[in-house]
Amino acid sequence: MRIRIYVRILIAGMVFLAGGLFYVQIIKYDQYRVMSEENRLKVIPLMAPRGNIYDRNGEVLVKDDLSFDVSIIYGRVRKYKSELVDLLSGVLEVGKGDLEKRIDGCKWRPYSPMVIVKDIGAGSAIRLEEIASDYSGLLVQVSTKRRYIHGKTAANVIGYLGLINRSELERLKPYGYRINDLMGRSGIEKQYDNYLRGIHGGKQIEVDHLGREVLTIGYKEPVPGRNVFLTIDYELQAFCEDLLSDKKGAIVVLNPENGAVLAMASAPSYDPGIFIDSKKSGEVGGLLKDADYPLINRAISGVYPPGSVFKLVIAAAALETKKATAETSAVCEGAFTLGRKTFKCWKKSGHGYQEMTDAIKNSCNVYFYRLGLLVGVDDIAKYAKKFGFGHKSGIDIPGESTGIVPSRAWKKKRFKDNWYKGETVNYAIGQGYLLVTPLQIARMMSVFANRGYLVKPYLVDNIGGIKVKKEKKESLGMASRTIDIAREGLKRCVNDKRGTGMKARQSDIIVAGKTGTAQTSRGKNHGWFAGFAPFEKPRLTVVVFDEHGGKGGYYAAETAGKVFKEARRLGII
Repeated sequence: MRIRIYVRILIAGMVFLAGGLFYVQIIKYDQYRVMSEENRLKVIPLMAPRGNIYDRNGEVLVKDDLSFDVSIIYGRVRKYKSELVDLLSGVLEVGKGDLEKRIDGCKWRPYSPMVIVKDIGAGSAIRLEEIASDYSGLLVQVSTKRRYIHGKTAANVIGYLGLINRSELERLKPYGYRINDLMGRSGIEKQYDNYLRGIHGGKQIEVDHLGREVLTIGYKEPVPGRNVFLTIDYELQAFCEDLLSDKKGAIVVLNPENGAVLAMASAPSYDPGIFIDSKKSGEVGGLLKDADYPLINRAISGVYPPGSVFKLVIAAAALETKKATAETSAVCEGAFTLGRKTFKCWKKSGHGYQEMTDAIKNSCNVYFYRLGLLVGVDDIAKYAKKFGFGHKSGIDIPGESTGIVPSRAWKKKRFKDNWYKGETVNYAIGQGYLLVTPLQIARMMSVFANRGYLVKPYLVDNIGGIKVKKEKKESLGMASRTIDIAREGLKRCVNDKRGTGMKARQSDIIVAGKTGTAQTSRGKNHGWFAGFAPFEKPRLTVVVFDEHGGKGGYYAAETAGKVFKEARRLGII
């Protein structure tokens, strides 16, 4: 009897064992085969370095350096997470709590390598590499680190990088993006991300039971991103940014013939490196909360009333519509009365008898009050748009603002109200609802420099040695006489003894230009200067915007003069 019981137990055990083997080897074969292969085979990603960014003379502005990162495969390290945290904390000098959060943050991709500490240095990489074979799922990977050679210089042009997020990864995965990829978030880094980022490679290896490499099965070489060459002149860019130190504002330097941007400074600026340097990550929050908005490129994104630099549009509109001539005159006694309201000139005692070139030279408000009423709001708006205001220039970086060009229809739609003559008076001197960017002012001034063409500004000259054909200019169809009258007024503004832009005057070349002072609802006025040189054959347009800096005839004009002088020294003009 006992023997029968033992036999039955033995048979039951054999059946159970056979069933287990059947379940493991037949039913679960695919699952365990994959698990076995995962333990035996590893795919090591090889990150492609991003392309470098150079200035117009070949000066390196941004490049990728060799870097070492610590990655984990969460599904393999979770069983000894505490031990791993202790180990990494001792080697890398990173807080245990911080490491635990980073490791736990990898749960959403448990079987893919995910970076938890970047740029650990060669010494730490060697130490971890020696012990990584004892910890399955711990990897030391070679990658690249973006280095912004000159720190804050040209930051608002170049832009910065950020780690790809989950939604972006799902959307961009078919285009070769991977976990831990860095993407351009602004400026050139964003606009030309597809060219700069390159194509990742990788290698598949076989490892032994300790995780040590024994055989390379497959290898795909990463393809570096393409190098991008800008139109920016680094020395001139750095000079302009130095001029804006401790200021808020912008400087734009443009070739008026083809639209190439030689300098685009915005202040205050920022260090793009803090977005990818884990040691500086704490600075990002402060930067985002900064009340001075350093991340905004004021040259293309900031919109402001242009003040008296807009008087050139009024003069051109009056001449082109034949509502005035160069000889159209007015007497300025320091104020102009319309109905019950009095509009003052900036010169309390008045400018006396003024013709058009006198009024441009002296920036006489009273003359342009009258001229603006002659032209009318709709023609002012029409010519403002012809000069490039109210729409984007098409420059090849993101974030450009359109500004505002008001009209009767615009006000009716926006405020459900009629347009009044007093608003036209303000409009004529660049005040009221009108808002523009410094780049739009540079385009407008370039029309008078190149005698009638609106250029499309651009920042990239070539990519990987292939010329990027972005030069584009559009004739405004203005009469030569209109251009000549405006140019004569601009020349006198800088070079006559009492011209408002005399601080921009140079001893060896003739500069033409216009100052502007724009009133604001709070704080000091904005100061503007826009001009070009040399007068006979202009090669440079310079715009200086001094946010809450006072009158344009002071700091803005003087600063523009320094830019012309430096450009002369550098051989640009």
